[in-house]
Formats: sequence, C-alpha cells, structure tokens
Amino acid sequence: MAGKQSNFEKRVNEYARVTFLTEDGKPKSAVWLYAFLLSILFALVYLAIYLVSGFLLGKVWPDGAAVAILIQYAVTAAIGSGLCLLSCLLLRGPRRCFVYYAYFWLLVLLGMMVITSLFMCDWAGGAGWFDFWMFCIVVFFPSLLSILAGGFAARALWRREQLRQQKAEEENAVQRPSYYNT
Repeated sequence: MAGKQSNFEKRVNEYARVTFLTEDGKPKSAVWLYAFLLSILFALVYLAIYLVSGFLLGKVWPDGAAVAILIQYAVTAAIGSGLCLLSCLLLRGPRRCFVYYAYFWLLVLLGMMVITSLFMCDWAGGAGWFDFWMFCIVVFFPSLLSILAGGFAARALWRREQLRQQKAEEENAVQRPSYYNT
C-alpha cells in the first residue's frame, strides 16, 4: 500500500504518464526518453572536460585570470561538443535526432538549474546577487556556451540527414503520368 503523495509528486507522476505513456499504459515513442538519457551522458562529458580543463589551466594561470576562465569555457565547449557530436556519427538514419533532442534536454535542465539556484542563494542575508553571479560564472555561462555550440552543430547534422532522406524518398517515389500533375 502506497503512502499519501504530495501535490508535487502527483503532478510529476501525471506529467510522466501523459508524456511517456499511452492511455493503455504502454510506453510511447522512446525518442524523448533516449534523448534525455543521452543528455545526462553529455552533461557528464561536459562536466569532466570542464573540471580537467580547469585543473590544467589552473597550473598555467595560478592566479585565476579572466583569460583563463574564458579559455576554459571555449575549450569545454569545443572539445565537449566534438566528443558529443561523435555520437551523431555512430547513429544512423532518423536516430540522429536523438543528439539534437539531447541538446534540447540540456537546455531544459539548464533552465531548471537556474530556477534551483535562485532558491539556493542567500537572499535574506544580502548576498543573493553575489551567489547568483557566482552560479552564473561557474555553471551557467559555460553550460550555455556548450549547449549552443553543440546544439547548433547537432541541428545542422540532423537537418542534413533530413534532406538526404527526403531526396532518397523522392528518388524512390513512383513516377505518375503527366496527366496527374495537371
């Protein structure tokens, strides 16, 4: 026997049921679920690269210069997006949309992190804006740069795949006599 659920738990369960299950209780298309899991993997890749690049650049610029921080953001976005977009080469056909949707999920997760950080800041103590600015510098700016760099490239690859599929369908389509076209 399950205990009583809070309103939040009820809403999350309703959202998950509507999003991922049909009326019969069978799973809907698993594209969004696979993309969500792929976005978690991408987030871990970006986090690992961010930490390693911060460690290595900390050895070069021990005083934490602003240039080192910008280089760290760029390195994280470039290398992380390159590694994540390699998965686009491994996926064939319409499954390449998983990578693009994963970047969409990363954007949604970033938005949720911004909202969560607003609750974590010490607004009553007067340091709320400072705390939020530190979240922006350490988490949000590099995440947004990485999401934009990888997301635009994933969108371009996915669009190229869509055009290739449309061209293949047009070539394989049965040609009708000319009187159908009038």
